[in-house]
Amino acid sequence: MTTSRVMDLDGRRLLITNPDGLLWPDDGISKGNLIEYYLAVAEHVMPFFTNRPISLLRCPDGVLGDCVYQKTAPVGLPTWVATRRIRTEQAALGYAEYVVGTDRTALVYLVNLGYVSHHPWSSSIEAIDRPDMLLFDLDPTEIAFREVRNAAMLVRDLLMTYKIRSWVKTSGGSGLHVMVPLAPIHGFDQVLAAAETITRMARQREPSLFTLDMRRARRRGKILIDVHRNHRGATLVSPYAVREYPGAPVSTPLEWHELERGIYPEDFRFANTRDRLARLGDPLARFGTARQTLMPILESGRARRARPMA
Repeated sequence: MTTSRVMDLDGRRLLITNPDGLLWPDDGISKGNLIEYYLAVAEHVMPFFTNRPISLLRCPDGVLGDCVYQKTAPVGLPTWVATRRIRTEQAALGYAEYVVGTDRTALVYLVNLGYVSHHPWSSSIEAIDRPDMLLFDLDPTEIAFREVRNAAMLVRDLLMTYKIRSWVKTSGGSGLHVMVPLAPIHGFDQVLAAAETITRMARQREPSLFTLDMRRARRRGKILIDVHRNHRGATLVSPYAVREYPGAPVSTPLEWHELERGIYPEDFRFANTRDRLARLGDPLARFGTARQTLMPILESGRARRARPMA
């Protein structure tokens, strides 16, 4: 029998449908559990949710059923769940309606619809064409995770040669994400150029470790540094979002010194994230106050000599 309950949250009354329905049956995690989790970590999620266009992953029948990545806003949202008509990256398509993150009430409403994770743009509504993050998605294929850790630390060290600080988080899958907070002063083309410059340097340093080939079948034993996350309209899963994979892994921010130890992606999951935050705090706590410029990279000889990557 399907049940529902009413939740009063920040001045709004929400009807939570089927809160006991299991989204991760093998792990005993229900929709109600997921809502409680996102409310518990909301202050850490909001900087990557509020005022950003958001794409969403919906698993209406749980993660063992079909999950659909929804880039644009679903129909029928209440007026208080913000949306914005935004020009798409493909000019031929014109404009599309996107969900814009606002507050934890909107986040809970979306989770109630079956959306288990959210994937924000790297720019805010206030400066839609000026990213405030530079992103490196390290995507391994059939390679030991210690190599992924080494790859992330190499990207960090190359950025530091330009006095640019970076942060790292697990992807919630088998990879890592290196993130750089930016002042919103660069266009997407400049951010992409900077990412390509660092990636090119990494490949020159470790040519046997990295690949540019997007085809997974040809990437065995390699790591793809996916810089295409820096295109306009591209997204990256939010910090602290729960992924749809077995075990309910969480895209978890890390301290750099943690990568020097024998950690693994499966160490960071729904079951222990709240305890980790309580014990260690949020490694991204100062991310939003560390806005940087990419001019040291863009004005370097390496960037000026570089041709666009495939």
